[in-house]
Amino acid sequence: MRHLVAQFLSNGISRRDFVRRLIATGVTTAAANSILESVTAFAQAPGAPPASPEALQIFQGTGGEAFAEQLMASGVRYVFGNSASEDAPFYDALVNRPQLQYILTPHEGPGAAMAAGYVKASGQPAIVMQAGVVGLTNALGQMFNAWKEQTPLVFYSYSTEDSLAAGRDGFEELPNQEQLAAPMSKFAWSASRAEMIPETVRRAFRVAWTPPYGPTYATWHGDYTGERFTAEIIRHDQVDPRMRVRPNPVEVERAARLLVDAQRPVLIVGDEIYKAKAFDVVVELAELLALSVTQARQVHTNFPHQHPLWVGDFPGGRLGSLDYPTDPDVVISIGNKLQHNSPAPVVSRGIPFIDMRNDAASMGNVMTTAAPLVSDVAYGTEDLLAAVTDLLTPALRARIAERYAEVEAVSARARELRGLVSGNPLWDASPLEADRVTYEVAQWADRDAIIVNEAGSVKLEHSFSFDPRGGRELFYYYGAHLGSGVGTAAGVQLARPDRQVVCLVGDGSFIFGPTALWNMARLELPVTVIVYNNHAYGGPHNRAIANLGGGGSLVDASKYVHDYLGKPDMDMASIARGFGVDGERAQNVAEFRSALARARRSAADGKPYLIDVEVARHGPGWAEDPWVPTVSRL
Repeated sequence: MRHLVAQFLSNGISRRDFVRRLIATGVTTAAANSILESVTAFAQAPGAPPASPEALQIFQGTGGEAFAEQLMASGVRYVFGNSASEDAPFYDALVNRPQLQYILTPHEGPGAAMAAGYVKASGQPAIVMQAGVVGLTNALGQMFNAWKEQTPLVFYSYSTEDSLAAGRDGFEELPNQEQLAAPMSKFAWSASRAEMIPETVRRAFRVAWTPPYGPTYATWHGDYTGERFTAEIIRHDQVDPRMRVRPNPVEVERAARLLVDAQRPVLIVGDEIYKAKAFDVVVELAELLALSVTQARQVHTNFPHQHPLWVGDFPGGRLGSLDYPTDPDVVISIGNKLQHNSPAPVVSRGIPFIDMRNDAASMGNVMTTAAPLVSDVAYGTEDLLAAVTDLLTPALRARIAERYAEVEAVSARARELRGLVSGNPLWDASPLEADRVTYEVAQWADRDAIIVNEAGSVKLEHSFSFDPRGGRELFYYYGAHLGSGVGTAAGVQLARPDRQVVCLVGDGSFIFGPTALWNMARLELPVTVIVYNNHAYGGPHNRAIANLGGGGSLVDASKYVHDYLGKPDMDMASIARGFGVDGERAQNVAEFRSALARARRSAADGKPYLIDVEVARHGPGWAEDPWVPTVSRL
């Protein structure tokens, strides 16, 4: 039994093989499944990482062994990496350390996305490894995503050159390669001596996991991993500042007074709510004040969509684009690092703005703040809730009750309008409307499914209703570097094996990162991947025309050189089969529903499945036969 458990925890056997071998020893099927769930729960429980039992130990061995020991002490269970010969001493160290599971990823980009998905879904640390600077450059796109999304992911790649040969323009050498990562990481450092490997590693994890979260990067000369030395291995809790800050009480009182006096207050929710699991207290604050609740572009949904105070996402990056209220008199943002994509700020200067989040460095850079609340959003909302409660009088409560009824009516009407999508005259057409694909997925998916969305301009709100408190969850590609969807879905499923994970991805995005399908097949991660395939970069097509004011030479000539992906059409199901994932193409509703049924059966067997759906193109300028630049036409 102990041997089987060790094999399972070290990723030596799959969940299915673990159960099968238990049954072969005489254990009943029910007992085997119970043991599986117990072992899985233990392995994934917060606070149960494979760290060394000692808070501090003196270690003697190779740099590769010290690297592995410090990773365990830092709470790491999974190492996501692409093959790298200079890391051979580290691979050798893993043989006798089954607590560290190495997940080989065929390409650094999707591998980093998989690691980031695991970190975001589990709340546990992980590291992603690349082969020198050439591997690092492949991973930089996902480092950018982690930087934008404030994901505490640690990156490592060695410096290819030997320490004694550095500076001679050697094979794959780039002097000061850590500078590549510096603009989009909280910490980028090269260990100057072999014995500094453990210190550099634990510093990378400490900085990444200290709010505001973000990626870090560590490197050292390749020969250091083979050197023998003596160094300290220190458990993460001995260096973690455990920073959870309460806001300035003076500013809390100021914010409370602004909110209580407001006639049309708006709450913008953000991802720090998800990370702090502060959903209940934020909902309580919204209900107490009858706040209209909205959200800008974020990774997660941070407020339940069925709640009567939810008025929908605000489009276009400007609060003024909200249907209700169009003229708020106070705005409070909880947990947002808002993206200001125009010369004008998201919230107009004349509106008092309350900003609550843990990122003091960016607070006030663009927005003026009537009440800056630098804090952990769970603590900050608790304090604000108490301050507001103290100020409420019976008359104020009566006025707030009237506002609640008004917002509730607007919210109900918005949900009704979103539900009218099926009135599209092309609803039953083939190729399918993208909205029809989304609708069918929403009807089919589990009530607590996790949706990983990298489907470009595809809208979900007309069919999906998300509730982060136990209903459906969303993982979106806030950072916008393409190719993250499939890898993120694999990492999320690894972290949440008990939940259905569905990946929605556009054909253009899918081509940037399909190699994570191989990881899904190898690890038996039962993700359902649905590709919206219109054989085009539809979003860039429409935005380019809009940027030209609807005209221009390419519009007049119907020569859109930058967006058509047909001739030949890409067969995503065949690509998936090449990576060991079953799949099929669907061209109409009946075929798509049948494919979804097969995907569910595949997931029940612990296997991923891909559906390549033919989707209609829309927007100005699309012809029956889009222009393709062949040699003869050129």
